[in-house]
Amino acid sequence: MRITKIEIKNFRAFYGPYQIELHKAGKNLLVYGENGSGKTSLYQALKFFLESGEGIHQFENHQNIFIANDDGHIKLHLRANSGSNEHVYEWSQNVRETNDPLIIEASRAKGFLDYKNLLETHYVHREEENVNVFKLLVDNLLVNTINPVTNRTLGEELESVQQEPRPRRNAKTKIAELETEIETFNSELKRRLEILQVKASDILLKFGYNVALDLTFQGITYNQDKKTLDNQETLLNVVFFDKDIPAHHLFLNEAKLSAIAIAIYFSSILLQPESDLKIIALDDVLIGLDMSNRLPVLDILEEYFADYQVFLTTYDKVWYEIVKQRTSHGGKWKAVEFYFRQTDEYEIPVYTEDKAYLEKAKEYIDMNDYKACAVYLRTAFEVIIEEFCENKHLPVKYHRHPDKQDSKHFWDAIKIENKRRTENGGSALLDKKLINDIETYRTRILNPLSHATIANIPKKEIEDTVEAVESLKAELG
Repeated sequence: MRITKIEIKNFRAFYGPYQIELHKAGKNLLVYGENGSGKTSLYQALKFFLESGEGIHQFENHQNIFIANDDGHIKLHLRANSGSNEHVYEWSQNVRETNDPLIIEASRAKGFLDYKNLLETHYVHREEENVNVFKLLVDNLLVNTINPVTNRTLGEELESVQQEPRPRRNAKTKIAELETEIETFNSELKRRLEILQVKASDILLKFGYNVALDLTFQGITYNQDKKTLDNQETLLNVVFFDKDIPAHHLFLNEAKLSAIAIAIYFSSILLQPESDLKIIALDDVLIGLDMSNRLPVLDILEEYFADYQVFLTTYDKVWYEIVKQRTSHGGKWKAVEFYFRQTDEYEIPVYTEDKAYLEKAKEYIDMNDYKACAVYLRTAFEVIIEEFCENKHLPVKYHRHPDKQDSKHFWDAIKIENKRRTENGGSALLDKKLINDIETYRTRILNPLSHATIANIPKKEIEDTVEAVESLKAELG
């Protein structure tokens, strides 16, 4: 089972409707996004959608803050294979189709990891001598793993033994029952940890580190005098070149600590219950790794998670281009890009995928949202003229801060080239009418500072701007 299309409307950063097509085969998705562009909102849309099946999230708590009504949703289109029928599941303020067994099963088997998760394995323990990952493992990573003896999850078993009130000192039968329940939990957790540390150590080898992990769990005990559960500890110990490293979280560098955290998380995903829909999503988790340490992650995904649908987001354009090149063969991946734009009233993610920027602009015209339309028009205009200048090697006015590079500089370079060609007896790049139209619309509609006046501009002028930008794209090729 794979996700073939994601529909998002008015969810967190997403203002208005968005569709991400993953084709009938359900491709993996690689996302590049500037900070604030919506890539993390996409990650959260998938995560919260799955978790909402068990009532963890309510859609209205995550609706885009600039939307006054309840018109929003997330829809996942699923197929068992490219030739099977498509099933659509919706999560919105008024519809929750995520309580389907398939979605709940997928939520329990999923692997969602962002850079904040990595901090839980080491950085939250910077002031401590040891790294105790008991809570992380039982409340998060292994919470849904099933104990075959009881057919209950580790999370359910721990919750059961933690229930109060606890038996009195003279309640021998109750104490015996509790201790038996604790022992059942201890045995299963120890078994899982043995598997986890072997898998995590194997994955660490993919990074080229001579590092092994040891997860020490002595077992929870019941203190009859204090009525407490003691020894809720799983200490993470690291062996580096066959040498025990005390306080490794204070000794090892960030790259090795990040690799250890990734190995633990990846290994825990492999221990989750089976599911027809298997999803692993990584949101900027490689911040602490240099390029040589990032590449092994692709090999790990290919070797250990070949039957998972992978969603990988990053704000690093160089890394994005490398991954895009590495995954371009075989047709298993799709790459999209998100950018950040704003009007005087709201922020909006702008993205490029199957639908061009001009097509998105037309969608917003139909919705009578001229400010959002102008955002996509301006983006389309900038991409067209910047790509032309780059391809034709035209000299463009330099600015030491790229984010302050104005579209006027590229437009001026094209006009200069147009004049040079005509003066030398060649054919013009653009006719005079189109140049005049672009000059007019560039200041009124294609200008980043124009959004305050957009609402007063007639729809016909917006449509004429779309037509002018389309003509510009055609004439520049």
